[in-house]
Amino acid sequence: MLQAKLNNGKLITPAMFPRQKVLELKSGKHVYFCPVCGERVILRAGEKVIAHFAHAKDADCPTIGGGEGAYHEQGKLRLYQWLRNQGLKVKLESYVPEIRQRPDLLVHVQDKRIAIEYQCVKIATEEIISRTTGYQQAGIHVLWILGDKLMKRRGSQMLRLDSFKKALIHQYSPEYPLSIFYFCPLTSKFIKFQDLTFINTHHAVGKLTISPLRQTNLRELLSKAYVSKGVLNSIWKREKKRFRLSRKYRVYGREKGWLNWLYEKGVYKEQLPSIVHLPILSAYLLKVPGWIWQSQIVFQVLARVRIGGIVSLSQCIKVTKDDLLSPEDFPLITSPMDPILEYLLLLCEAGILERTSETTFKKISEIQLHTELETAIQTDSLLIDTLFKNNNH
Repeated sequence: MLQAKLNNGKLITPAMFPRQKVLELKSGKHVYFCPVCGERVILRAGEKVIAHFAHAKDADCPTIGGGEGAYHEQGKLRLYQWLRNQGLKVKLESYVPEIRQRPDLLVHVQDKRIAIEYQCVKIATEEIISRTTGYQQAGIHVLWILGDKLMKRRGSQMLRLDSFKKALIHQYSPEYPLSIFYFCPLTSKFIKFQDLTFINTHHAVGKLTISPLRQTNLRELLSKAYVSKGVLNSIWKREKKRFRLSRKYRVYGREKGWLNWLYEKGVYKEQLPSIVHLPILSAYLLKVPGWIWQSQIVFQVLARVRIGGIVSLSQCIKVTKDDLLSPEDFPLITSPMDPILEYLLLLCEAGILERTSETTFKKISEIQLHTELETAIQTDSLLIDTLFKNNNH
């Protein structure tokens, strides 16, 4: 931790002092105490170690655990100074006793409290959920910012997001784009990844924005940014074509089971209808890639219904339920969409279905398998044009 109390109760933050002052504080003339448990703590500092305090090994303090090293301490201090320079009321490592949690930073903005967690190592998703819901129950808004060392970039508009990072996707309202935030203390830059859409289980495309700390305030950090229709259109055309043409010589797990399932139906991947593997904003709620769960809906529900017949949302959920994640696994998304309903609505835009009620749809077109690869790729492209033409942004 960066702060401790002196005998007189005053808080002290050595990391903000000149090196000579830190050496004086470390000389042994002063005694320091944890602001939370009141036990004595030790000041540690060096050429490669940012000045901070540590408990004794046998200390019993609710804040012990989860130390993330100098990179984390440096980033936390930079963010603290950044918020202070904006004239905001901010506390460093302020303990919230009613939930026994200590955010890295606690900011007061008008009548709101915002807890900022600067996370530089992976932790269990259960801990993310527990800490986030704790803040929410205390009426505290929360912003998780990841250390940029955790960012796995796969191109100018693509990141790899594992289950840990997925749990840190923010969406403050239905109108707010799905967002993840990063900060690098070495370059003093924020990196925002917004308006993201998963193309498979762990890779998402979105709007990547890099902004210097000094040229960004809190409001600007949280502002909305979207991928243009044209860029999304091109990305998804390339993705659909890649999906059609890709050849994997070794497949495992669900992918292997899915290919065997298609083979038993006498269907090859190249023949799949163009309505399989469409962009779904809430795809983060699925354990498997879109081509698996969407083809289940197509072959196990839609293909079995005659023209004019009714398709229900519950039917489609039933065939995908084992692959659906709980919205509770994503505590920072306040208004999660239903990916199955989202897919059925896309099929309405594609001219396959027509909505008849909140949860039912009428089938208005047959679903055709492709017989030629070139035709399949052309039809994929035309369908993507149609879908993004109707996209709101």
